[in-house]
Amino acid sequence: MQKRRRFICSSALLILFSAVSACKVSDDAVAASSQMTSTAAGLNSYYSALANSVTDTIALYELDSVISGIPFNSEDRKLPEDTRSEILKRGELANSLGRLASSMATLSASKSPADVETAATSLGNELIQVKALPGGSPVPDAIGKAGNYLLQVIQQHKEKEAARAVDQTLAAVGDLFEKEKPTYDSIARTHLFEANQVAKDLTNANGVDPTAMLSPALKPFNLTPLPATKQLQDSLKSLALSRLQNSAEEAIKKEVDASSAMLTALREMSTRIHLLATERPMPIRGNPFSLKLVESWAASAI
Repeated sequence: MQKRRRFICSSALLILFSAVSACKVSDDAVAASSQMTSTAAGLNSYYSALANSVTDTIALYELDSVISGIPFNSEDRKLPEDTRSEILKRGELANSLGRLASSMATLSASKSPADVETAATSLGNELIQVKALPGGSPVPDAIGKAGNYLLQVIQQHKEKEAARAVDQTLAAVGDLFEKEKPTYDSIARTHLFEANQVAKDLTNANGVDPTAMLSPALKPFNLTPLPATKQLQDSLKSLALSRLQNSAEEAIKKEVDASSAMLTALREMSTRIHLLATERPMPIRGNPFSLKLVESWAASAI
């Protein structure tokens, strides 16, 4: 056990910790741990929202089948369900990255060496098992290489290469996100397009109560509208359809902005970790600022 503890202290086992007496960690390393944990949480939130988007898209296809008669059979369902499965796996990868990052700050705890090794092993295995999204671009080679390297460092206790392994892993996760970002944006766009189409069909068929649109006029006076008559529905229909289109376009832009912000956060975090991996100071203490946009979008999209 003593030998294992010395390994943890001297190598900064996948943590980029500066080795000092009694395994006291440097301020830079503590900051890096917190920032990586927050970035991984943001990535998981993004993937969770994207998976929910696919779930809603499947439900919309089912509705469209009933409302418009457009077929949606088991074969049609397979593509979005497979896509959702792979997105959820990316969310688990983000979780493993977060567990590794959070274990970095508890080096002095009695269980921390085992916790770090478990988290790193889990992350390494998930990296090498990542598959391409259906119809999407191939997984970057850097992902598998990073996973294998991470496992090699853990299994063979290659102390001096630990920092490099984390550096390489975070860069590879950013490469995967950047490569797949167009597919992520397309998934969200498909969801909103389908939602907009079903809502339009319902509106045109007078299957939607438009009285909520009267709220700006009635709310100041605490008035409640009666159920809309057909005449009122017809009068409000064009306004409702216009708002549907504008809302869909705005929502699509927000997702594109969120995915761009997530990529920015990953690249920024990768740059910070690289500074520590090359034994240079990391002056920035706060989380990547762009995470706020990701968190806001994920919260509104769920």
